[in-house]
Amino acid sequence: MQENRKKWISLGVALASGVSTSALAADFVDHNHTHSNIVLAAAGEGEGEGEGEGAGVTVIDLKVNDVAYLTRLGLIRGHLLVGYQLYSEGKTEMAITHMKHPRDELYTGLVPAIEHRGGERFDAALTKLADSITNKASQEAVTAAYQDLEKGIKAAESVVDIDLKTSLQSIKELVRTAADEYAIGVEEGKLVNVHEYQDAYGFVELAKRRLDELPEGLRQQSADSFDKVNGYLNGVSDMWPGIAPEGDVDGDASRLYGAAARIEIEALNY
Repeated sequence: MQENRKKWISLGVALASGVSTSALAADFVDHNHTHSNIVLAAAGEGEGEGEGEGAGVTVIDLKVNDVAYLTRLGLIRGHLLVGYQLYSEGKTEMAITHMKHPRDELYTGLVPAIEHRGGERFDAALTKLADSITNKASQEAVTAAYQDLEKGIKAAESVVDIDLKTSLQSIKELVRTAADEYAIGVEEGKLVNVHEYQDAYGFVELAKRRLDELPEGLRQQSADSFDKVNGYLNGVSDMWPGIAPEGDVDGDASRLYGAAARIEIEALNY
């Protein structure tokens, strides 16, 4: 993955649009500075408040920042969803490449936050799924491993006392990160990096799942916002004509950035 380029693209777009970059920058810090439990907010926030490392940079701890924490878990689930779906469609080698990123790039730095929050690590389940796909196990064995890991990740998510604003903000961050991936995967209607294109697919699909997994009480709290966000997410589904297409792809990352911005507006209502 072209991590440095992706994160700087997204930081630049987010700053230009005036929206937050906290969970995105969490990923940037872990990939580039190996800090295990901090994220950097957008430049200009926190100035004069004594919170930052350098002028205008605010440090946010994944141990207490629910949006960043849920976003990180969502990114892990998105990678795994893509890998599992590719394997189920017989695209084994592609599936294997998606099994490397969750642990190497996302999970290790999240462990201190999971433990601090009283959650349970899911190392064994993560390794089991990766090994089952790498070793080309039966579909039944891979499905069982995937479902077991999903339970473990959802358990780690459940330690957060979720509210509508937090959930929508984490959904927004997943969509914005998907935009970063898509911008690298598709250029001027051409599929130039299938892995990043697939990552974008996984993150948007996970955003849809997170919305669907909202407790009924939160849905009823604002049915209008739920319907709007659901529409924004489904409205970009046509950007993926398939999980591993060839040739032209009729999509532009600007649509995903726009969807993320609209979801953030809904979140700001709460």
